[in-house]
Amino acid sequence: MSENGDHSYIYLLHGKGGSPNGSVLQLENELRPRLRGAEFERILMPHSDPNVLAEVSVEFLRQRELARGATVIGVSLGGLVAAKLQEDGRDDLRVICVSSPTWADGVKLARKMANRIAIYGTYDDVIAGRTEEWPQLAEAHEVDWLTHDTDAHKVRLGELIAGWVAP
Repeated sequence: MSENGDHSYIYLLHGKGGSPNGSVLQLENELRPRLRGAEFERILMPHSDPNVLAEVSVEFLRQRELARGATVIGVSLGGLVAAKLQEDGRDDLRVICVSSPTWADGVKLARKMANRIAIYGTYDDVIAGRTEEWPQLAEAHEVDWLTHDTDAHKVRLGELIAGWVAP
């Protein structure tokens, strides 16, 4: 338990066109043995339909009333949506953005948050041109080994994220 709430509750948000049974399931499987006792929830986001705009998913997440002080790990668009929710009044959340852009559709991040981490790849073509502002918006980690295929990097991501989440 941290001073802001219970970080042992972890939400995982998939990317555009994805599902709770894709990359975020792979990531959860890597995190479970490293974060014993944590409760995980993978949420089916509206942007599983690639025609749904990012702002619809932000509003959907706002209506979900996530647990106070929880950790939200978002892959790709899931990270941007979580970061925008945090910025718009949920500063109790710890947000980890994996291979996420800083803007999409009508959603754009505008300010740095204390409990926000972004990890993204230098050569990630899917979010290229939309990551330059991460150092002004989060504790940013630009790495040369991470591609948008997060499944290929799940072990390394699991190690890093567990280190950030664990007390």
